[in-house]
Amino acid sequence: MPPRATTIVDPRFGVELRRLRVSRCLSLRQLAAAANHGKSLIYQLEAGQTRPTVEVAHRLDDVLQAGGALAALVAEAPNVGERLAYLTAHPRRVDHAGADALVRLLACYRRLEDAIGSGPIMAPVRAHVDTVSCLLQDASHEMRPRLLDVAGQWAQFAGWLSIARGEARAATLWNARALQWATEAGNTDLIATVLSFQGHQAELRHDLPTMIELSRESRRDQSVNAALRAYCAGQEARGLAMAGAVGADVLARLSEASDLSAQSAEEPLSPWGYWYTPSFFAVQQGSVWRYLGAADSRANDRALELLTAGVAGVSEEASGAEWHGRNLVHLAVAQAQGGDGATARETLAAADVIALATASRELARQVTEAVHHLQLSAMP
Repeated sequence: MPPRATTIVDPRFGVELRRLRVSRCLSLRQLAAAANHGKSLIYQLEAGQTRPTVEVAHRLDDVLQAGGALAALVAEAPNVGERLAYLTAHPRRVDHAGADALVRLLACYRRLEDAIGSGPIMAPVRAHVDTVSCLLQDASHEMRPRLLDVAGQWAQFAGWLSIARGEARAATLWNARALQWATEAGNTDLIATVLSFQGHQAELRHDLPTMIELSRESRRDQSVNAALRAYCAGQEARGLAMAGAVGADVLARLSEASDLSAQSAEEPLSPWGYWYTPSFFAVQQGSVWRYLGAADSRANDRALELLTAGVAGVSEEASGAEWHGRNLVHLAVAQAQGGDGATARETLAAADVIALATASRELARQVTEAVHHLQLSAMP
C-alpha cells in the first residue's frame, strides 16, 4: 500500500482512470497487477475514496498509456501542515520564519493553478486565507505589518481564482479585502495589482469606463514595478480599443506598454508577477490589435503575428491553464477575422477542452460567446 497521499487531485481523476481502464479492456485486478498495486486501491481511486500519490498517478498513466493526461490531474500539495498547525494554535508566536512559510506556500499554489487550474485549489486556498486572517487578528504589534502584507497577497490570489471561476461576487469581496490589507501594509505593487484585477473584472462585465479608469489608476504610481505598469497600460489600451476610442489613443497606450515591458527586464519581478514574460506581453498586445483588427485587416495581421507568437511561447506546464484558454479565444477571433474560420474553430475547440478540464464556467462562457459572435459552425 502506498503512503498516505499529500496531493491535490483534480475531481475528474477517478472517472478518467475508470474510462481509461475500460477502454483498454482491463479489469480492476488486471490493472492492479500491471501497476503492482492492490485491486482495492484501484477501486478506491476510481470511486474517489482515496487520493493517489504523484508516483501512483504516473505509474497508472504509464500502464494505461495515457500520455501524461492522467498524471497531469495530480500534483504535490505544499507540505507545511505542521508549521500551519503550530501557527494556528499559537498565533502570538508567529515570527518572520512563519510568515516566510506562508509566502512559500502561496507560491506553490500559484504554480499549481498554472498546472491544474483553479478548481482543485479553490477550497484549500480559501481555508488558508481564513487561517491567515485569524493570525492577523492575534498578531503582535511587531509582526502585524508583515502579516498584513502576506494576508493581502493571499486575498489577492483568492480574488484571482474567483475571477477565473466566474464567481463575481466572491472576487469583488476578496479584491476589496486584498486592497485594504495592501493599503495598510503600504505595498504599492500589490495595491496596483488589485486595482488592475478590479479593472479586469470590469472588463468581464463589459463596464469599459471603469476598466479604463482602474487600469489608468493602477499605473499612476511611478514606483510600481515596470512590468506591472506595462500590464496596466496594455489593459487600458484594450479597454480603449473595445470602446472604439480614437486609434491614436490606443496606440499611445500600446507604445507605453512596450516601453515599460522593455524597462521591466532590468527589474526583479514580484512573487505575483512571475508570468510577465515576453510571450505574455505579446499576447496582451495582440489582444488589443485583435479589436482594432475588426475593421482593419493590417491591424488584424499584427494581431495574428503577436497572438500566434505569444501562444506558442507558453510553457508546457501552463498549457492547460485557464488564462491560456482565454489567450486562445483571442487568437481564434483574429483567425476568424482574417478569414480562416476552420483554424479558428480548431483553436476554440482547444480552448473549450481547457474549459472542460478546469471546469471553468468563465472560460466556457467566453468560448461560447466567441462562437456566436463569429457565427462559426459547430467546432470539431
